[in-house]
Amino acid sequence: MAKECRMHDLMRELALSTSEKENFCNIYDGREARGGGKMCRLSLHTSYKNIQLCTSLSQLRSLFVFVKDMTALPSGFRLLRVLYLEEVPIDKLPDELVDLFNLRYLNLRGTQIKELPKSLGRLRNLETLDIRNTNVESLPSGIVKLQRLRNLITYRSAVPTTFNFFKGTQAPTDLWKLKNLQVLLSIEANGEIVKQVGNMTQLTKFGITNVREGDQIELCVSISRLGLLRHLLIMVTNEEECLRIDALSSPPPLLRELFLLGKLEKVPLWFRSLQNLTYLSLNSSRLSEDPLSYIHALPNLVVAQEEMRSTPLLMKSPFSFNVAGSSPKVRAVKARSSFCSSKAMRGTSFDRDGQNSLIVLLLTDI
Repeated sequence: MAKECRMHDLMRELALSTSEKENFCNIYDGREARGGGKMCRLSLHTSYKNIQLCTSLSQLRSLFVFVKDMTALPSGFRLLRVLYLEEVPIDKLPDELVDLFNLRYLNLRGTQIKELPKSLGRLRNLETLDIRNTNVESLPSGIVKLQRLRNLITYRSAVPTTFNFFKGTQAPTDLWKLKNLQVLLSIEANGEIVKQVGNMTQLTKFGITNVREGDQIELCVSISRLGLLRHLLIMVTNEEECLRIDALSSPPPLLRELFLLGKLEKVPLWFRSLQNLTYLSLNSSRLSEDPLSYIHALPNLVVAQEEMRSTPLLMKSPFSFNVAGSSPKVRAVKARSSFCSSKAMRGTSFDRDGQNSLIVLLLTDI
């Protein structure tokens, strides 16, 4: 799915001219909204206090808010399909939000929201819910009524200075009933979800955190059933927990991005079968063997990244990565360590045979 594109300057001018002529979108900056007439799409760039007095909002379908000092939402937009509130500093949603029957897209990313309405399930037409980096720690049980939901993005992330820089959100045990979900990033593991997530066969992106050793075999069985999966993130409960995923005998064949956060006893043998993998990230793996020796079996790998947050005792000797004979498409190899001494870092070596196309080599002592 394309998120942005380049446009020829003549096409851009034509698009802007047509947009203005068709009154495609209006911008409100505290004065009369530019565009005039009835509005279908409105972008708020400044104070909205008098907006109902100077504009016609009865037909509004999309509302984009870029006001950083807003503490409450305007009301009266009962026909809304799109509500974009990213980074708006609100901490509570209005009660009438659940009355927006036509709402398809709700973006609350980066707001101060602490909880979602218990009656969220009334938004029966909602297709995308983005609450990443909010203060929401658990999803209401009513979310399973959103049978049209396609994208559910719930994780919280911070600067990666500790192992717990990334957190999922607690979810109802029957979340698996949302069988039309395509994106689920990310939820905390519990026994029932781990067993049932394999029923969500439309998933293309999936992330799960707080995985315990006792969950891992059933999780592998569930993941093997997700044949459309392209992006996978698995994170254990803490830095000392082992991530044992050898039981994943049949990994998703279309997998392109793999993020593993936890201690690995060895490189899983099924790594070699990831023929479509383009991005591999290992966090706090503490592998004793060279993980990059497996790259030669991954013909489409572009980026391999190893994040190491180990104690000084575990990292007191130099380490080596050998990329000789690795995939000809490799563009970047990144190795980071939070606790490596400068002496150990100086002893680090990267060897290659000149056959691959390594462009970026990043070795950081952070």
